[in-house]
Amino acid sequence: MKHVSCKKGSPRAFTLIELLVVIAIIAILAALLLPALTAAKSRAYAVNDINNCKQTMMGMIMYVHDNSDTLPSPGWQVVADCWITCANPPDMTSPHAAANFQRDYDQQVSWFNGITALEPGSPKPPRSGLLYQYLRNPNLFLCPQDFVNANYLKREELISSYVWNGAVVGYQNGAPPYKMNKFRPTNILQWENDETLNVSGGNWGDFANAPMEAIANGSSVTRPSFSQRHGKAAQIGRMDGSAGRESYADMAAWAKSTATKNDLWCNPNSVNGH
Repeated sequence: MKHVSCKKGSPRAFTLIELLVVIAIIAILAALLLPALTAAKSRAYAVNDINNCKQTMMGMIMYVHDNSDTLPSPGWQVVADCWITCANPPDMTSPHAAANFQRDYDQQVSWFNGITALEPGSPKPPRSGLLYQYLRNPNLFLCPQDFVNANYLKREELISSYVWNGAVVGYQNGAPPYKMNKFRPTNILQWENDETLNVSGGNWGDFANAPMEAIANGSSVTRPSFSQRHGKAAQIGRMDGSAGRESYADMAAWAKSTATKNDLWCNPNSVNGH
C-alpha cells in the first residue's frame, strides 16, 4: 500500500486533545477575569450614583435658599411632604406583585411629580414632592444596578435607591425639619440604601433612615443601613451640596458610635446626635 506523505510546510490540524486544552485555558482565563470585569462595572455604576447624589444635593441647596434655610423633610414615615414625594404616597405595601410592579412604581412617581399616573384608576396626587421643581427627573433616584427581582419587590417604596438622614427631623415622626445652619457642612444627608435589608416596615418602608437599621421588622438587632454593593465604600451626599464616596469602615464606625455626634449621627437636638 502506498502511503501519502504531507508536503513540507503544509498546515497541520489540531488534535482533539489540543482543542480541549485551549478551550480549558480560555475558560480558566475568563473565570479569572470575570470578577475584575464585574467589579469594574460596579464601580462605573458607583460613578452614576455619585452623580445622582450630587444632582439631588444641588436640588436640596436650591430648596433651602428658597425656604429660609429650612431643609426639606427627609420622608421619615412619609407623614409629611418630603424631599421626594408628597405625604402618604400610594402602594406602600410589601411585597409588591411582579405583575403590578410598573403600576405601583408609576403611582409612587406620581406623588413625586404631581401628575396622575396613566394606569386606569390611578389616584390623583395632591401635589408634587418638595424637590420636584428643582430635579424633575425621577431616574435620578435609582441606582443603575437595581433590578426588579424578589428582593426589590420586598420594598415598600420603589422609586428611590437612596435615603435621607432622619436626623433632619430628629428621627421623630411628624417633627418639623431643622434649618441647615444646625448642621455641619460635612454632615451626611443622603446615602445609597442597603439593598439586602428589604424587610417591610424597615429601611425600605419610607425615604429616610437612621444610620443603623433593624435587620428584621421589629428586631432589636441593627446594622449599618448603607450599601456596599460598589465595593468597600458608600455613595453619599453632604449638607454642603457635595457628593462622593466614603469608606465603609468610617461609615460603619460612625453608625455604631453612641458617644458623640459625628457626620452620620447629627441630630441637632441631641448630645450624641441620636
